[in-house]
Amino acid sequence: MDLRAAARRILGPEEYRKIRDEVVEAVAAYKRPRYLDLSDRITVLFEDAVTVWFQIEEALYAESDGRPIDGRLVGEAVRAYAPMAPRRGEVSMTLMVNLYSEGELRTLLPRYAGIERAVRLRAGGVEVAARPVFPEDYGEGALPRSIHYLKAPMPEGGGLAIAVIHPAASLEAPVPGETAEALRSGLYAEDVDWAL
Repeated sequence: MDLRAAARRILGPEEYRKIRDEVVEAVAAYKRPRYLDLSDRITVLFEDAVTVWFQIEEALYAESDGRPIDGRLVGEAVRAYAPMAPRRGEVSMTLMVNLYSEGELRTLLPRYAGIERAVRLRAGGVEVAARPVFPEDYGEGALPRSIHYLKAPMPEGGGLAIAVIHPAASLEAPVPGETAEALRSGLYAEDVDWAL
């Protein structure tokens, strides 16, 4: 399946339902090189317009429950997810704090507060900070999160690495060649009809 071609427009639940099984399988393979386990607790998924499109289609599919949906709902889903699609020169990532029990929601997750401001990309001697795609999610009184949507400028130069500099996780790892190639060959917001 040509995911890059499919992701250029929002299909909607009726059309998507016909190809969903094929899409789910293709997206799983597409995402595989985009995952980077930094530790048993921290995983990063490097996003692009294909992975964001998949989230939009899945959200609309779940919402429709087999019924037709109106354009308003499609617009809401696009507005909710489209900011995650990177533009050229950007890296978009989902950082996940892996929890292994319900108790860790209360005991471990609060230790990772502020991790959304602790991610750096490094390449060619340049370091850039990632920032939350949705900064409003981190306001006063916000509950701790296990999933963080981040973006950063793509640093130029060879040897791309990702670092987390945080009291609960001090990590650095090179971005493997297969993952770096997936980033270079990704589909960008400018390449699709639905990105805002």
